[in-house]
Amino acid sequence: MKMYKVAARSIACMFTLAACSFGFAWQPNAADAATVSPFPIGIFYPPEPAETNDAAYADIANMNATFIVGTNNVVSHASNERALQYAAAHGLKLLVHDYGLELKSEMAVQRSAGDGWRARSDRTIGQTFASPASGTGWFLDHVALKVDKTTLPSNAKLKLCVYDSPSKTTTIGCDAVTGPIDNDIVEFQIAPNLNPTYASFSNINANQTYYMELQTNSSREGARIAVSANDSYAGGQAYLNGTPQAKDLYFEIRYSQLASAYGQGDRPSDAYLDTLVDFYNANPAVLGYNLKDEPTVDLMVRLQEVQQRLKTNDPSHMVYANLLPSSAEGLFGFRPMAGDYVTSVTPLGQTFRTGPNVNFINTIQMYFDRSQMTAGEALKLTLWNSTAKTTKIAETTITSASTNWPQFPINTAVSANTLYYMELTHNGGGDNSVGWVIHTNLGEKWEKDGTAYVGGAPINADFWFTINQNITPLTYEDYVYRWVSKHPDVLVFDHYPFLEAGAFRNDYFENLEVIRRQALLGKVDFWSYIQSVGITGTYRVPSKEEMRYQIYTNLAYGAKGYIYFTYWTPQDSVWNSPFHDGIILPDGTKTGSYASAREINGEVLKLGPSLNSLTSQAVYHTGAIPTGAAALPASFFWKPTDTTKPTVIGSFVNGSGRKYVMVVNRDTVNSRTLTFALTPKPTAVTEVSKTTGAEVATNYNSGTGQLSASFAPGEGKLFALPAGY
Repeated sequence: MKMYKVAARSIACMFTLAACSFGFAWQPNAADAATVSPFPIGIFYPPEPAETNDAAYADIANMNATFIVGTNNVVSHASNERALQYAAAHGLKLLVHDYGLELKSEMAVQRSAGDGWRARSDRTIGQTFASPASGTGWFLDHVALKVDKTTLPSNAKLKLCVYDSPSKTTTIGCDAVTGPIDNDIVEFQIAPNLNPTYASFSNINANQTYYMELQTNSSREGARIAVSANDSYAGGQAYLNGTPQAKDLYFEIRYSQLASAYGQGDRPSDAYLDTLVDFYNANPAVLGYNLKDEPTVDLMVRLQEVQQRLKTNDPSHMVYANLLPSSAEGLFGFRPMAGDYVTSVTPLGQTFRTGPNVNFINTIQMYFDRSQMTAGEALKLTLWNSTAKTTKIAETTITSASTNWPQFPINTAVSANTLYYMELTHNGGGDNSVGWVIHTNLGEKWEKDGTAYVGGAPINADFWFTINQNITPLTYEDYVYRWVSKHPDVLVFDHYPFLEAGAFRNDYFENLEVIRRQALLGKVDFWSYIQSVGITGTYRVPSKEEMRYQIYTNLAYGAKGYIYFTYWTPQDSVWNSPFHDGIILPDGTKTGSYASAREINGEVLKLGPSLNSLTSQAVYHTGAIPTGAAALPASFFWKPTDTTKPTVIGSFVNGSGRKYVMVVNRDTVNSRTLTFALTPKPTAVTEVSKTTGAEVATNYNSGTGQLSASFAPGEGKLFALPAGY
């Protein structure tokens, strides 16, 4: 059973960094930060197209959510247009998902509209159009026409059929809609509802001309169909009562293949991505583009290319991809790699581009067999301005290594977003050979703007290396680092800790540690998914206390947003997994989780403006210390008087250096009253109110340096220290 959500299914249907104690004073640039006012609270798996209506989107807003991750068959222009319409009406934003971001797709588009024809039962309206120029296995998924929604009478039907030609010898498929309609873009589903995991389907051939025809059952002048002023579409023309006209219908036709858009080294084409941006970028309810769910490392360069193309044409909207959790071991996409030997006559090199926030390189890691370094052998890593090696930036030499992935100390200033060349050379001592120096297999790329060199010649591969990191190759942290190095707008991950029979994943905080560390090093905000659904045989439905625990522990680690998985409950027939009891049931009924989420979200929205201004400095634990987490040091200024009680303590600063502390009760069953001793003693301690967002007084005693507070199970509270403390 698939244990991690797959968006494709919804279509068919170091330098060494101390894990918790090293602080950074950066703040992301406002233009680069992914923000949703007053705080990003999202839902994954919204109502399906048939349930996309005003009442359903009012419910999302009333749950105190602020944005939607587009899925659940809301994947076409028409279905996204309706979702955006209702999102805007309720102050929500949408990360639009699109069929072509998952499956290999092409669009035939004609969006010029200078005229209109009225549909009537004794009048046919048609259009010839061209299929893709090449390829096999194409199906025509849907046709969208522009119809004046005010002109389609109630109970009047519009039926669209696609044929092999205007002679209508063979019918490809038909669909119909009945008035009234709530959007001017009307979509007709020509292909059956396909699941790319299970289906195989083809209904058209490449490089052919097909014909679509619209009819209505209304004998009166009915729906006004948008038509161009002239014949602007090169692949065909409009027909009126079977006669060709020097015009074209306004239409969008999507062709797809039941194959991944990223299969065999491919990705969505620039032309397709440009069409996507052209359609969505001016819509005020668009938050950005939901690019890919749980990508493997081998896809990341292609995803980066897509991200850059979208951002080049639409810099004001974010591009979003959600990573796998640490519990998905074996699914990160790492494969056995190749390598080469470095000798005195065969240097090994790599070009790379520094990130937008990288102004200093402390270390570069490389990956080789350290046992091959014998007495007298030395490896020198030199950083050059380019492969021409006209300017040496820095160099360092090592004669031994304690791991197979040692750090070479570089310690030099560099320019951000700049191409450099690093070269590994051998001094000729010992047996004059060290290897393998690991690189990807030929044809597999990890760097979009760089490549490996062997003996001064480029090869179609990349050496394993890191900049300013100290991580183990091919681990979860390596996987996360690879994506952060692609400069996403936000780092997002999912981790669902509440298993059936009361079990709790013991790597929950270990996953958070990696995400927090890489987000800080990459100077990018992170968001997390919150488990809110059950899967029979795997996950239980979290209680209110358990949902609160997830939210506040993530916030204590510095999360700048979160998303519920799932909002609408997926159906087993679509996902092939027995989901149950999400926030909304398949029939639209609210479960008890709705009220719980609404209450917690309301609190976070009040904390949001303060949370958005904070940068995580450290995260510590008391009580039994979870795997991968750090115990609260005895020297820390904020300390529980009873350190056996299970808490998470997150330390933050705002842009002015003012200190904040978030305390979370790490008990999901029991309420607790906790007392804290502060050293040195501040003059006052305030709490950021969950009802107003303002700072309010606490019972802090400046004479004793202590305060106490009561915490519900899983609850967190945000405290502020005086400026200058």
